[in-house]
Amino acid sequence: MVDKGKQVDTSAAPPDPQSAFGAVMPVIADLLERGTRAFALGSWEEAIEHFGELASITEETFGSESQRYADCLVMYGRALLQHAIEQSALLAQKTLAEAAAGSKETEAKEGQPKEEGQGQGQPKATIQFEGEPDFRQVEEEAAAAAAEEHDSGGDEDDDFAAAWNVLDLARVIQEKATDAKSQLKYAETLMLLGDVSMESENFGQAVKDFAAALEVKRRHLKEDDRELAEIFYKVALAYEYNQESSKALELMSDVQRILNNRLDALRAESTMEAKEEADSLQEVLEDVAAKIEEWRAPPKPVDIGALTEGEQLLAERAKEMLKKAVESGQINDITNLVKSKRDKQSEAKRQPEDSEGGAKRPKKNS
Repeated sequence: MVDKGKQVDTSAAPPDPQSAFGAVMPVIADLLERGTRAFALGSWEEAIEHFGELASITEETFGSESQRYADCLVMYGRALLQHAIEQSALLAQKTLAEAAAGSKETEAKEGQPKEEGQGQGQPKATIQFEGEPDFRQVEEEAAAAAAEEHDSGGDEDDDFAAAWNVLDLARVIQEKATDAKSQLKYAETLMLLGDVSMESENFGQAVKDFAAALEVKRRHLKEDDRELAEIFYKVALAYEYNQESSKALELMSDVQRILNNRLDALRAESTMEAKEEADSLQEVLEDVAAKIEEWRAPPKPVDIGALTEGEQLLAERAKEMLKKAVESGQINDITNLVKSKRDKQSEAKRQPEDSEGGAKRPKKNS
């Protein structure tokens, strides 16, 4: 049994061999099991492949407006998000390593005596940022290396965009259901959309997604539910990153209120489980208090002159990228997304948003 709107209910009923779905249900169950196992092991590409195929078959079997299809889209979108996060981390590590290596090379060259006439009348090489900003793209000196890095950054952006579009399609389907369980699934999908926006540094959109999830959960959860405290915290975090600290601090007081109410209820119980949860909750409250103090304190200025040359390079690069970063608009293209991640023979074409404001439906695999 799935509690509080947690996704995945796709193969709960055993297949009826006499029904029209009898043949396809074992396939759906197998894909669900394989995808779930791959996700648990962190094999994101394998999970993407299984969940993508699962979503496609589920749409063909139950229809593009079915809640089962929405469940599969959420699993598929979550795997896409985790893969994008992993690729982002790897590229960030590569950026740091190459910047550090470049700094050491520069220091070594500066330590060597200049040959006669060297450097006279010749400008020193400088780092230049060209084209649209990409948080994970490294500017290479060699043209071939730069092109290769650009392709890697493009793949990562595609993963974040694909995750957003798949989850947004699930959102459009789920918001039509009115029962409490489906509404809580809808709220969970909104939270995942907020996570995509946070990872993409689109903090304004993250505020909207988390706030919408909060509105739904407040209608269906008790006032001392820890899930409610979690979503309050996510909204506060999005506000903080969006440079709206006053709103963030207001919401953090709600987090404290909910957790303290839960703590009072637990202390009124005498079971060992209640005591263990109360101890854990006390630690959470201490972390929340520390976070509030951190947000209230003014940021400490960084003395650039005290940094090494390599650290200065990284600081300036980060400053430049953050300065140029712009929030992405609504992503409307969902063409050909429900497919195997390894099948890259066709590219999605951008289409206008439909009249209902939802994302376009993915094409089926042939």
